[in-house]
Amino acid sequence: MKSSLKKLMLLLVTVIFLYFVVSNLDFREFFEAIKQFDIKYLFFLAVSIVISLSFRAVCFKELMSKTVKLPLADMIPLCITGAGLNIVLPARAGDFFRAFYTGLKYKTDKVKVLGIVMLERFFDIIIITSMLLFAIILYNKSPLARNLCYTAIAVFVCSLIVILLAVYFNKIDSICGFLKDKTENFPKKLKAIVHLILRIINRFCNSFVAGFDVVKSPQKLIKVLFYSAFIWVFECINYYLIIQGFHCEVSPSVVLFIISFIAMACMIPSSSIFMGPYQFAVIAAFEIYNIPKETALAISVIEQSGVTIVTLIITAIFLLKNNISFNELKEDIIFDKEK
Repeated sequence: MKSSLKKLMLLLVTVIFLYFVVSNLDFREFFEAIKQFDIKYLFFLAVSIVISLSFRAVCFKELMSKTVKLPLADMIPLCITGAGLNIVLPARAGDFFRAFYTGLKYKTDKVKVLGIVMLERFFDIIIITSMLLFAIILYNKSPLARNLCYTAIAVFVCSLIVILLAVYFNKIDSICGFLKDKTENFPKKLKAIVHLILRIINRFCNSFVAGFDVVKSPQKLIKVLFYSAFIWVFECINYYLIIQGFHCEVSPSVVLFIISFIAMACMIPSSSIFMGPYQFAVIAAFEIYNIPKETALAISVIEQSGVTIVTLIITAIFLLKNNISFNELKEDIIFDKEK
């Protein structure tokens, strides 16, 4: 019941955004724009996508280096698979799969690995916020852009405070111990259940926070930020290639703004392949630069299709090579997570 309600809500979000996407859309102009695309740019896009996700593998390997030594040759297809599963499964299930698979294969704490994956996403927020800020300084002065930047900075600052507090002032043991003491007068059976729950929470939270240990090492921190920056440089190149394929002339600052705008829109929960919020964000971002809605939608469709096809081909190869069933994967990752 809970799963069905969640799916219905995600579908509703998708439908609402798609309504705004197709509203007042000239479909003839849209298909004409699609026809104008130079297909040779898809090859360059595929190469850029693999390079971008390879840098994510390098970043993940560096974040994991204090926990377990991971071979880069294994991490590249794993990170591409994670990206592919994020596209086709809701709630960023690919990130959970990456943590689950790494913990299982390399016999390390899955919850700690999940904390590392979440920290990796925090570095993404840093880079996205920086890109947005640079784009606004270089070109865009619109109130929408400024408000979006302020929102991103607020999210970044709040996340940073939470992480620093969790790492340097870890009070998980104290809080759980305090709660345990407060339940001493409970009935015996209830007390046993509560103590068991507190032990599970204590272990889970400590393992998760342990994944943030990299922030204590300035050298590793700089390395991870450097690799994260390269991930998003190639994300910008991906979009720039597609825009060039449509023969649109835009400055690099435009691409910086568009990519950061899209990245934030994809944080909105929706159905698979970010359908709805993604297209809406592309159209809204391009509209600021006076690029027609039909062209913007055509660009988003080609770019998203290219990324989806490339990542899903590699994902399928990885799952087949490792004898992982997609249906079983959905059961293990999605349903267990919902419980």
